[in-house]
Amino acid sequence: MALALLDKPEAGIWRISLNQPERRNPIGQAVREAVTPLWLEALAEDGCRAIVLTGAGGTFCAGGDIATMGRTEPAAARKRMKKGHHFTRLLYESEKPVVAAVEGHAVGAGAGLALLCDTVVMGQGAKFGIPFFKLGLVPDFGLLYTLPRRIGSGPAKQLLLHGRMIGADEALALGVVDRVVPDDQVQAAALEEARSLAQHPPFAMAVAKRLIDTMPGSLDQALEMEANAQAMCFAGPDVEEGVAAFKEKRKPRFK
Repeated sequence: MALALLDKPEAGIWRISLNQPERRNPIGQAVREAVTPLWLEALAEDGCRAIVLTGAGGTFCAGGDIATMGRTEPAAARKRMKKGHHFTRLLYESEKPVVAAVEGHAVGAGAGLALLCDTVVMGQGAKFGIPFFKLGLVPDFGLLYTLPRRIGSGPAKQLLLHGRMIGADEALALGVVDRVVPDDQVQAAALEEARSLAQHPPFAMAVAKRLIDTMPGSLDQALEMEANAQAMCFAGPDVEEGVAAFKEKRKPRFK
């Protein structure tokens, strides 16, 4: 059985699913190796304008693959972690917009996986949690970086340190997720979000995503980065199409 599946539910949108539903879709090295070529294919394909990340069988991801864990010497453990970081960066630095469709559980590494995405849609009955301390581990999958950036250091510290499970309403109120829908509407809502993001100019979208992630603390540095990025956009065809669409009172058709 393939550990990851790719389908194309509609034009311009590719969906990648973790595929071990009987185990609630844990993520380990084998799964990362299954997802990576599908992800690279999506990034390389001009016809793919947005990616939906989800899990098969009604569960997003219940965490790391504990069956493959155990006490390990620091050098070997660090090597294993660094190998996994290539996958983390691949998802987080994706130039194409990524929507997480969270059903069932997003726990531990699964929570980290969801927060590597740009937009997170969560089912009303789903749960989100970061219980790494129960295994004697620190939060990983970029959570110490992504969660504070999403909700602020204070609320993030409480979720990270207490490791408690939260429901969809609390996750939405905190800003952990962006949209909550009935459980049977998660996939449709995620496609709706992806469809909206896919309509934007791909170059400007890619540059904006990168600027958000790398924006410095100094206003002068930020304005310099903004000027360089905007200059590249003005040199491309999307501006011409956007202006023409505005004048013709129609939706732009970016390529």
